[in-house]
Amino acid sequence: MEIRNGDLYGLCGNCGKDIQMFFGQSVFDKQLVWHLSYDCPHCGEAIELDDTGTLPNELREAILTKEGTWNFTVLETEERATLAVKILSAAMSLSLAEAMKLKKKMPGGVCSGTKAEVDRLKQLLDAEGLKAEIGINYIA
Repeated sequence: MEIRNGDLYGLCGNCGKDIQMFFGQSVFDKQLVWHLSYDCPHCGEAIELDDTGTLPNELREAILTKEGTWNFTVLETEERATLAVKILSAAMSLSLAEAMKLKKKMPGGVCSGTKAEVDRLKQLLDAEGLKAEIGINYIA
């Protein structure tokens, strides 16, 4: 796969010709979901892939190129920050040491990623009444 002008291109699995692929990532029921599809204009092969969880690296890089990098800021302190760390640590599969580093950043920016990745984290904190914000960092 290759990113050209923010679009993803690859080779058709059937005829091997260069084709444009369509992809995206979103949040559904507090889980990350992603999709990849193409309709080959050369041979008619059609593929649709859907999955949950971590994106393949090529797709994540393509989304960051297309949508930019988003920042996630937690606005809580003290006990509420501890609760936020507990939720985020589970969501992000952090070690205890990583979770402690995360807590030291609060209140403030704790991580960045795709829009869907930070949207999911915000939704998890919102569900517990915790305050957080997301914002665009830059578009590549």
